[in-house]
Amino acid sequence: MGDSESKRKRYCLMCNLFKPDRCHHCSACNRCVLNMDHHCPWVNNCVGFWNRKYFLLLLFYVLFTLYYYVLTMTYSFVETIYWHMDAYKKNYDVEIKEVVIVALLEVSYVFVVFLTIVITRFTNFHMILVRKNMTTIESLEHKGTNYDSIVIVVYKE
Repeated sequence: MGDSESKRKRYCLMCNLFKPDRCHHCSACNRCVLNMDHHCPWVNNCVGFWNRKYFLLLLFYVLFTLYYYVLTMTYSFVETIYWHMDAYKKNYDVEIKEVVIVALLEVSYVFVVFLTIVITRFTNFHMILVRKNMTTIESLEHKGTNYDSIVIVVYKE
C-alpha cells in the first residue's frame, strides 16, 4: 500500500476493511466514506470526497435564493407594516382574508430572514473548513487545539 510499517493501520469493524486516512464509517449509510464531512439529513447522504463540491453548490444556490427573496420582499413587508399602522389609526373594517394574507406574508418574511442568517453562518463555516482543508468531523475532534506552528528555540550554553 505504500505505507510505512511504523504507521498504524486503521480497520473498520463494520465494513471489515482497512480504512485510509481521513476515512470514517457512517452509521446512517452503513459504509465507510472517504474524507467524510458529515451525514446530511437534508440530502439523505454523506458529504465526503466525491460530493462535497455539490453540497457547497447546494448551499450557494439556497443562499442565493434566500437573499433574492429577502431583497424582493422587503418592500412588501414594509408596506404591510404601514398597512397595520394605517388600519389601526383609522379603525378600518378589514376582512379576515386581508388579515390572514398580511399575517402570512409577515411571518414568512421573518422566517426567511432568520433562515438566511442561519444558512449564511453555515455556509461561512463550511467555506472556512474548505480553506483549511478540514472536515466537520476533524474540526470537532480537534476542538480547542491550536494549529499555529510553534517555534521552540533551544539555547546551548
